[in-house]
Amino acid sequence: MIRGNDFQIIRLIDLLSVDGGEDFFASISDSFSSKNKDVEFFLKNKAVQSTKLKTSSTHLIVSLEDSFDILGYFTLAIKMLTIKADILSQSEKKSISRFGYFDEEFSSYLIPAILIAQLGKNFSPNSRAIQGSSLMDIALEQVQDVFNMTSGKTVFLECEKNTSLIRFYENNGFRSLNTSIISKNNYELMQMYRIL
Repeated sequence: MIRGNDFQIIRLIDLLSVDGGEDFFASISDSFSSKNKDVEFFLKNKAVQSTKLKTSSTHLIVSLEDSFDILGYFTLAIKMLTIKADILSQSEKKSISRFGYFDEEFSSYLIPAILIAQLGKNFSPNSRAIQGSSLMDIALEQVQDVFNMTSGKTVFLECEKNTSLIRFYENNGFRSLNTSIISKNNYELMQMYRIL
């Protein structure tokens, strides 16, 4: 558990390890509301299973002022990322080549990276507000802690092709990979990355 001035970060895996933790999580996540229904659905219906299977790790940002009000959450996972060499600067190539390898056939770097699989703030009128940029800062601090304990420098995410959403991520230091992928729900998503 990590504390800020008015919040604490609780790893879902820690909450699930205590007696009654899963039921408690279900009760506090019930009031979470997001403009993105996929983000809300993941927290309420998939986060527990993904945590138990260790396919991802969900972190809750909880208010210290209101008993277990979830201000927001983020989910991290380790995935392989492919980055075309032509979009990287020479310093970026040098930096990421230490963590992956260069595929000459596709002129791309393949590197293990941390995926911010979910990032969502609580839009419920009964929840205290947290700024999206503050939520991103908290998530990136946790990613940096993972890199400090292990290795790596690259974090990425996949987002809908929404102008305001893309601008938000660009304002937080992410760059587009100019690649499109199709989600399980048949949404077209774009990948964005940042080297920390």
